[in-house]
Amino acid sequence: MPSVSEPSASRASRLSPREAAFAFGLRTIVAGRAAREPDGALAAALAETMGDDCLAAAFALTDDVDAATFVALARGAAPRPPFGDAAYYAAIARWLGCAYDEGHDLALRFGREAPQSMVREAGAVIRFQCNGRALVAISPAPEWLPELARTICRNPALLDRLLVVPPQAIVGALGLDGPTAVRGRIEPLHDVPADESADVVITTAQRIVLGGTVGATLALFALVPGIAVPVVTTLLTVVLVAYALSRGLAVVAPLERGLPRRTLKTAELPIYTVLIPLYKEDAGMAHLVRGLKRIDYPAERLDIQFLVEADDAVTQNAIRREATTLRCRMTIVPPGVPRTKPRALNTGLRQARGELITIYDAEDRPDPRQLRIAAETFAAAPPDLAAVQARLTIDHLDDNWLTMMFAVEYACLFDHVMPMLARKRLLLLLGGTSNHFRRTALVEAGGWDPYNVTEDADLSIRLARRGYRIAMIDSDTWEEAPLEAGVWVRQRSRWFKGYIQTWLVHNRRPLATLRELGWKDFLVMHLSIVGALAAGVAHVAFLVQLALAGLGLVSIFTGALWLVAIQGAAAVVGYGVSVWLGWKSVVKDGEVRIRRRALVWLPVYWFLMGCAVLLAFHDIVRRPHHWRKTAHGVAARPTRTAKGASPGVATAAPAARRVFGRDTRGAA
Repeated sequence: MPSVSEPSASRASRLSPREAAFAFGLRTIVAGRAAREPDGALAAALAETMGDDCLAAAFALTDDVDAATFVALARGAAPRPPFGDAAYYAAIARWLGCAYDEGHDLALRFGREAPQSMVREAGAVIRFQCNGRALVAISPAPEWLPELARTICRNPALLDRLLVVPPQAIVGALGLDGPTAVRGRIEPLHDVPADESADVVITTAQRIVLGGTVGATLALFALVPGIAVPVVTTLLTVVLVAYALSRGLAVVAPLERGLPRRTLKTAELPIYTVLIPLYKEDAGMAHLVRGLKRIDYPAERLDIQFLVEADDAVTQNAIRREATTLRCRMTIVPPGVPRTKPRALNTGLRQARGELITIYDAEDRPDPRQLRIAAETFAAAPPDLAAVQARLTIDHLDDNWLTMMFAVEYACLFDHVMPMLARKRLLLLLGGTSNHFRRTALVEAGGWDPYNVTEDADLSIRLARRGYRIAMIDSDTWEEAPLEAGVWVRQRSRWFKGYIQTWLVHNRRPLATLRELGWKDFLVMHLSIVGALAAGVAHVAFLVQLALAGLGLVSIFTGALWLVAIQGAAAVVGYGVSVWLGWKSVVKDGEVRIRRRALVWLPVYWFLMGCAVLLAFHDIVRRPHHWRKTAHGVAARPTRTAKGASPGVATAAPAARRVFGRDTRGAA
C-alpha cells in the first residue's frame, strides 16, 4: 500500500474532494502520532467530499488492495464494497482511525444510566457511560462520513470516545420492542462467483452447443424422420422412466424422522437470525407476527428481520401496526434491480447477527420448536452439515381440488422424496422457506444469487459443490396454497424458470460440476431438474395427442411395435409411480386416509404442470429475471389449538379431516 507523509496546508488545498478522502485515510493509518494533531487545512479540503469518496478510500486502504488498485480508486474507479457488514464497518473504522467492535457484547458496556440512542434508517448512534468515560457507538451512514472526517481533523481527541459497530449491534443492544427500521445495503448484490451466477442467462458456448443440438435434431426430423422419431422418443422415454423410478425409490424407502440432536440449555443456544422477505403484504401480517411470537426461543437470542422494499409502504405500515410488541428489525432494502427475493435475503444476510439463519415467507406458520430442533441438530452434526430443511405442509387442503393436489404433492416431496435423498446423503434441493443454515457455510457459498428466481435450488448445488451436505429435520411449517389455477401456474412457472436458470448455470463447466459434485449428485441434479421439466412437457404432449386421437385426427400410438411398447411403458410407470407415491404419502401408519377423488385430479394437475413449464421457457427468453409475485393471505386457514397439544402447536381443522380422516400434526 502506498505511503505518504502528512499533507501540508498548501498540498491539502490542491487536493480534489476524492483525493482529500484518501489523504485523510492515509494520514490516519500511516502517519501515526502525527494524525493526532489537528489539521484545519485537510478539514477544509474535505468540504466538498461526498460519502462515496469516503467509502472508496476506506475500501482502498484494506490490506488486500495493491498499489495499482489504490491509485485507480483514488482517480475515480468504483470500489467493490465488502459483502458482509463486519468487514464493511471495520473498513470505515480503520479509515476514521477509531476502534471497531462487532457489538455482540455492546450492551455489557453500558453503565447504570440508560444509553441515549438515535436509530434511523440511515444510521444509528448510542451515547453511553463506560467506566466513567463518555463513549459513542456509531453505525454511520455514508453521508455522515465527510462531516465525521472534518470533525476528527479539527479535534482528533474525539477518536478515543468513538466506537464503530454494525447497525444490527446497536439495535440488538438496545433490545427495543417493535420494528426498528434500519437501512440495508445492496452493494455488492452478492458474492457468488461470476461463473455461478445467473445474471447471464446463457453463455456463448452454451448457445453454440444447444443451438447446434436443436438444429441437428430438426434437420434429422426433416431428412430422416424414420430415424429421428424413434431416437428422440427413446431418449425422452429413458429420461421420464428414470425420473419416475427415482421417485419410486422413495416409496419403498423407510421413513426417518430427522437427524440426532444434542440437547442445548438456554445459555448454550446460538443467536438465531430469522429473515422474512416481504413485498406488498398486509392481510396476513397479523397471523405472521402471532406465529413469530410463538417461537420457543429466547427473545434475546433471536434476530428477527423483516426485509422490505424501500417503496413498499403497504408492508412497512402493516409491520408497524402489527409488530409493536415484537423485538425485531425492519431492514429497508434500497431500490434497485433485480427486484427479487434473493436480493432482499442478501441485504438481510449482511446484517445477520446469528450463527444460524433461517427464512420464513409471509404465509408461513412454523412449528414453535423448529429453531430449537434445528439448533440442536447442528450442535450434534459435523461441520459439513450446511443446512437443514423442515417439512412444508398445506393446512387448508380441502378448499378445492387444487389445494388438495398441492397438499398431496408436498406430502410426496417432503415426507418421502427429500428424506430419502437426505438419508442416502445425496443432493437435496432446498425448498424456498423453512431452510436453516450455518452462517459460515452460507457466506462461503457467496449468499444467494439475486438473479436466480429459484434461489434455493441453486444454493443447494453451490453448497454441495463446496463439500457441504443438506439434511431434513422432524418439524413442520404450515403454508398457504394458491386457490386458483392461474395463480398456481404463474407461481410454478417461476419455479421452473429458476430450474432452467440453475441447470444452465451449473452446466457452464459440466466437467468441473461433475468433479465437485461426484457422479451420483451430478446425476441427481439432472434427474431433479431435467426430469421435472420433461415430465411436464411430455404430459401436455400426451394429452394433446390423446385429444386429437379422440377426434380421429391422429393415431396415438404409431410406428414399430417396440416404440409403441416403450411409450406405453413410460405412461404406465409415470402414472403408476405418481399414484403409488401419492397414496403412500397421505396414508401413514394406517391412521390418515385421503378420499380417492383426490388422485383423480392427477392428470389435470400434471397438465397444469406442463403449462407452467411452457410458460417458464417463454419467460426465460423474454423476462429471465422477472419475479412473478404470489399473493398471500387469500385462503381462510385454521388457527385452533387442540386440547392437550403443546403450546403453539395446532392441529388441522375439520376441513382437513374430511380429506385425511384423523387429524395431522403441524403448527399454526
